Order: sequence, then C-alpha cells, then structure tokens
Amino acid sequence: MMEFVAIDFETTGYEAGSKNEPWQLGAVVVRDFEIVEMHEWFFGTDKTPDFEPIMDQWERFYPVLAGRRLVAHNIACEKTILTRLAPLTKWGPWTDTLKLAKASYPKLSDYSLGALSTLFGCVPEMEGRTWHDGLYDAVACANLAIRFASRRI
Repeated sequence: MMEFVAIDFETTGYEAGSKNEPWQLGAVVVRDFEIVEMHEWFFGTDKTPDFEPIMDQWERFYPVLAGRRLVAHNIACEKTILTRLAPLTKWGPWTDTLKLAKASYPKLSDYSLGALSTLFGCVPEMEGRTWHDGLYDAVACANLAIRFASRRI
C-alpha cells in the first residue's frame, strides 16, 4: 500500500524585523494513488489574530502528519516550520516534488508548483481557491506526487 501526506504551509513572509510565521496548513492524505482525506488549519499570528496559535492546534494536526511519509514542493519551508515546532520529533521520511521534477526533467525552464501542475495536467479544480492557498497547493502537490509515483509523467 502506498500512503503519504502532501502538505503546504502558507506563511506571513519576512517583513522589516518580523519573523516568518505559518498562518495556514493544508494536508492531503493519499492512499493507493487516491486522495482520501483533506485537512486545513488556520493559525493565529500578528496578521491573523482571530485564529488560535499554532501550538494550541497541535493535537489536531499532529496525528495527521506524524509517522507518515511527508511530501511537499520545495520542502525547506515545511521542514523548517515542523522542526521549529517540535525539534525532537522525527518528521518524515520526506519526498520533495521539486527535486523529483528536476531529476526527471532537467531541461525545464520553470519548476514552480503551478508550472509543473499545468504541464502535467494535474491542476486542482477547487471552487474559490487558487495558488498560494495551503489546501489548494497541498492538493496540487499530491496530484503531482501521484503522477510521479504512478509514472504517468
């Protein structure tokens, strides 16, 4: 059985003197080449004070991620955030769809999630959502990983 969780954090970004904080997490559970669960969480930051802080939601998202293969597009952000939250937790193993694409298709001019999803026909159809939405990007990453895993690209 093939199983993984594609994840995508959206963050506040770095602005003059502020730290890069996660405000949204999208997670998509894939089992045997099919998306079987979709989850999203919103976290309170200085820019999104109406939501609970990320650590107050730990018990909601930890069980979805822990002990599973984690897939992300350009995993540095996701790895950094999870390691910062729980430095003693062993996350992963990890698979990076960006690295897979670069290794398989070394001559492409654009390796962004949007460009690869368009190229391989796996852009999500989710009403009211688009790129840089944590759940939308997690679904796109899951679709791309499914394509790679099934060798349909």
